[in-house]
Amino acid sequence: MPWLVALDGGLAGRKFPLETTFLVGRGPFNHVVLDDVRISRQHAKISHEVDGLVVYDLGSSNGTYVNDTPVKRRVLARGDLVRFGPFRFRYEVDPQEEGSVLVRRAGKQEEKTRVGFESPTKIVGEVDAQVPQTFVSAGGLADLEEADRRLRTLFSFVHAIAVTLESDALVDLIVDNLFESFPACTLAAVYVLDKESSTMEAKRVRSRDGREVPHYPLPAELYLELVQRGKALLSTPLALDWDEDKLAGGSALLMHAPMLYRGSVLGVLNVRCDPGSSFTQGDLDLLTALASHAALALKNTTLHMESLEQQRMQRDLALAQQIQKSFLPLTLPEAPGLSFLTEYRPAYSVGGDFYDVFWLTPDRIGCVIGDVSGKGVAAALLMARVSSDLRTAMFTERSPCAALSRVNRDLVARGQHDIFVTAVALSIHVPSRSITLANAGHMPPYVKGQGPGDLRRIEEGTSSPLGLFSDMPYGETTVTLRPHEKIGRAHV
Repeated sequence: MPWLVALDGGLAGRKFPLETTFLVGRGPFNHVVLDDVRISRQHAKISHEVDGLVVYDLGSSNGTYVNDTPVKRRVLARGDLVRFGPFRFRYEVDPQEEGSVLVRRAGKQEEKTRVGFESPTKIVGEVDAQVPQTFVSAGGLADLEEADRRLRTLFSFVHAIAVTLESDALVDLIVDNLFESFPACTLAAVYVLDKESSTMEAKRVRSRDGREVPHYPLPAELYLELVQRGKALLSTPLALDWDEDKLAGGSALLMHAPMLYRGSVLGVLNVRCDPGSSFTQGDLDLLTALASHAALALKNTTLHMESLEQQRMQRDLALAQQIQKSFLPLTLPEAPGLSFLTEYRPAYSVGGDFYDVFWLTPDRIGCVIGDVSGKGVAAALLMARVSSDLRTAMFTERSPCAALSRVNRDLVARGQHDIFVTAVALSIHVPSRSITLANAGHMPPYVKGQGPGDLRRIEEGTSSPLGLFSDMPYGETTVTLRPHEKIGRAHV
């Protein structure tokens, strides 16, 4: 593995692996941060290329040196002394790996950058993308005609991308219309922010002839300006023999503009042209305006997808509500001298509350009332299972407390330790109106008499909720209703 070993300052002795493209500078986005005013914000870059590891000077003020010789581009050899301003580093590589790292081409100094890596770039112009752009100036007729052309281009672009709310189709339209907007453009790219990784993902990189090209990453030295500072940039590769007069005039081969929506960067537009053509500051103003409208369209597609997702969720919840209600009894038992009154109102569309009333024997009615911990869909799913288990247990076990014990053991055995169930199980003997009751951590029921204030709470037969302890004993109590008395939860 190749290394860069620091020789000076507080970093002395530290080894920096050169596994991928490597940036050196004062800015916080670099792999080696040299916090010194003599170091440029983007000072130098080391890239893996076909002829080995290549160091580039990124137009720094105090230069990059290899063996004390100033360089713009140099293929590194083992043992080279590399200096960035006043800071010295030694390039090292394991001898057994040297042949794989350094592949030399006799008589050839310049090589194209390896696929997957960007050539280092120099920023030659910028625009604050957070400030609204204007195309009208106080110049002469030529300026007015140029402003009119740009406004027409902007109108055509906005009109063209407004025909879809599907994100992939929108990206295709943006790329196609970037070629229409900039005749000199030979390659256009759209980067979109991936919320999970917080990185810019190249959604589309296409040449003018329609070919999809390798998805180059957004240059790291531009990321700070584009994404964090909201700047639109003109840049040009340092590897090219670019006319210094054009650099001084603000011309460039690449333009980058952030897609800003309410201060947040949703993505980046990138256009490029070949040497022989160039982009100007006026082109950058136009691209910045296009990016602003592209951001709005991109946000609209996101909101549209979120709206569709919410509609699907509402339909699913409505269906879940219907299914959950189907687990509740459609009719209630009728018996001489007894009547039942129920009302079911979940906190959300669906929930964990449940009840059931059913004949156990010709002279005995079973009743269960319960609540699964939590709210929403998860509680509703478990509620369907537990209510069915309780009904079955009431038929097969000899008493309400035995039914609760059986369901409790089953819940604990399933290993759902973060969920518990409270429930009351009642067995009503119709001829005598005698009620056998067992309570598993539920709100105690009340018996209300006929007179004012005649209300008593049934505390007996209460134990812990279901699903907590496998060996929890459940007790029960017996209550006999007198004529006109009622038993129920809290408000009766």
